[in-house]
Amino acid sequence: MREEEKAEYWNRKWKLREQHLREKMTLDGSDGEREFDCELINRAHGRKVLDVGCGPGEFTLRVGRIAKTVTGIDTSKVALEFAKRNLARSRLENVAFRYGDAGKLPFRDSSFDLAYSRRGPASDSKQNLTEIFRVLRRGGVFMEITIGERDKQNVARIFRRGQKLGFKGQVSDVKKRWLEQVGFKISEARDYLATEIFHSMNDLIIRLKTAPIIPNFDVERDEKFLEAVKTKCITERGIETQVHRVVLIAEK
Repeated sequence: MREEEKAEYWNRKWKLREQHLREKMTLDGSDGEREFDCELINRAHGRKVLDVGCGPGEFTLRVGRIAKTVTGIDTSKVALEFAKRNLARSRLENVAFRYGDAGKLPFRDSSFDLAYSRRGPASDSKQNLTEIFRVLRRGGVFMEITIGERDKQNVARIFRRGQKLGFKGQVSDVKKRWLEQVGFKISEARDYLATEIFHSMNDLIIRLKTAPIIPNFDVERDEKFLEAVKTKCITERGIETQVHRVVLIAEK
């Protein structure tokens, strides 16, 4: 099991929220996330929706304002604590958060009209996609935005390890094949490439601490790699690195 698929890993990441760590970064181009979120919100009107890997639930609650019902699941108990606090503040009554493993979803067949995954590991296996297919009704839609194979490639090469370093083929092709193998019909597949410009090394370090970009990242152990980043990735604009997102929309 990869590091980012373990609940303990995400518990540690979400606890960093209590330190209010936020990096300063400028995005040059589109990473597809705004477009994905808008399209998902449009599709969610009046529907029964499943958020697979909901994290602290901020986006789940946005969907809840227009959907019939939304259920968010996650394996991180820390994230779910945040989500339930956010739900209490929202006063929405059509949203629920619960512990759940994407590989064995705790729902009956055909329970949802729409399911989605946003940049998490929830859709990174055929078993998980099979479960998502099972809990969608006939004609239901699955949407995901995930990390592409070129994401943070220059940084990963310096560290000699990375979330997608060494990935064989294209993420979009692999995911399309998996979706089709479990029974989905692909309606859309889009790749987005952009550049993230971190304002300082500290901003990049915050991102590396809070996201699964570099497995087992540690500031002290990885000091030599961070020094190499300063040499190879700093431009007049800041520390530049690639962003690659893949959007897939499929119908049952």
